[in-house]
Amino acid sequence: MAKHQISPYTPTAAELQQELQDTGKALREAYEKFNYVSDAELVEACSYEISALKARYSYLLRRIKELSAPQSAENEAYIAASNMKGGKACQS
Repeated sequence: MAKHQISPYTPTAAELQQELQDTGKALREAYEKFNYVSDAELVEACSYEISALKARYSYLLRRIKELSAPQSAENEAYIAASNMKGGKACQS
């Protein structure tokens, strides 16, 4: 039996933005549901749902940032310290 090649699909920035908005809406709804449930099993189910949606939201946000500002690893080493959180510029 021949194996099928799966071509990688790369979503556009607009598609990722829409998915991020949808995930954000689903996350708000999951928090709302969590606030109203009282059964222990439902609380646990809601917390798992929230955790999964937060992970998806973080993934989508990271992907959008990668598409909007790609940086190579070698250029990353030369970022000024003043641009980093809490860093100070060198006086050279």
